[in-house]
Amino acid sequence: MQSRCQSHPTICALGGIKHGKTALATAILKVVRHIGSTEVTDTEFQQMDPVGYPITDQLSTLFRTAKFETSRKHYRLIDSESHTDLIKAIIGSSPKIQAAILVVSAIDGITQEIIEQIQLANQVGIRTIFPFLNKADAVGDQELLEMCQDEMEELLERYGYGAEKRPPIIIGDVANALEYKGQDLGASDWQPIVDLIFSLAQHMPDPILTSELSLMIPVSEVLEEKKGVTTIRGEKLQGQLAVGQDVDIVGKGDRIRTRCVGYNQPEIQIDAEPGWITAGQVVSTPKQIRSYNQFKAAIYLMTVEECGMHIPIVGSDKPDIHLWTIDVGGHITLPPDTAIVNPGEHATVSVELEIPMAMQVGTRFELKKMEQLIGVGIVTEIVQLS
Repeated sequence: MQSRCQSHPTICALGGIKHGKTALATAILKVVRHIGSTEVTDTEFQQMDPVGYPITDQLSTLFRTAKFETSRKHYRLIDSESHTDLIKAIIGSSPKIQAAILVVSAIDGITQEIIEQIQLANQVGIRTIFPFLNKADAVGDQELLEMCQDEMEELLERYGYGAEKRPPIIIGDVANALEYKGQDLGASDWQPIVDLIFSLAQHMPDPILTSELSLMIPVSEVLEEKKGVTTIRGEKLQGQLAVGQDVDIVGKGDRIRTRCVGYNQPEIQIDAEPGWITAGQVVSTPKQIRSYNQFKAAIYLMTVEECGMHIPIVGSDKPDIHLWTIDVGGHITLPPDTAIVNPGEHATVSVELEIPMAMQVGTRFELKKMEQLIGVGIVTEIVQLS
């Protein structure tokens, strides 16, 4: 989950190997120094070693990060070290990604990695894509540039980012922007970068304040049960809670309509009889979240280095799904064209839980076998009501 107030909404850089993701991020910081402010300089960013950011206690993803400000808007830009790290960042969403800059080399065009990234971005709900066609001067062939542009348009349209829903494609050459030694914002070498920065200011979604979202508190422990009052422990992920507030207790197939009668984070007192509330349920705003047991999800399986074991997911597998605060038996079905998902790979799968649990699109979970964490996932589509 994002921080309580995400004042710097996160943008990730998408693109294939050597398409210019890091170079474009560096060029943005170089130009922003003259029209706004940056937390790190372009030189510092280029020399920065990628840092591991935790997704779980065992799993992390590597990326460089830089905060910057232009036109009174704040941004956090992340640049993943590899395609796999980018996939982990999107699925694990550490931090939650709101938009992406898609960098495509005019020399190489759309690659399989880029297709996977855009498909996954759409599945997890990344709201806005800023497309940038790089290495235009290196190609020099207008017909080839137009073909690459058409290819980008087709890909973005296919996965829900049609022209009416996103900024226009910007064409430029990042190498020229980095080599330019002047400070003229009107210089032709800088113009595509300036256009991209102003596109961010115009089209970037407003920051999400978790305090303004509906209440969500997963129950981790029932501390005390008395007639009429149950005391529970749970971490507030989002929303607001006050004594006297009406709440729903959702999960395990139940929806209990009740109210909060005491609150001293992380302990909450609920108007409930003994046995009504158990770990794994969720305290929520009334009628905002429901229980389901069938859904589709994007998953990533951890490598031997990440979890200590080589455990793939095969045809009709039955791992445990760690959702909210408990493990639930699950049944995973792979796509018809996929026989196995190996460690270090990702896939879109269908999941059926043994019991209905509170969830919505965007809910994150972990995969376990033999009580060992083997992967992470995010709900991308609810298939059936419980």
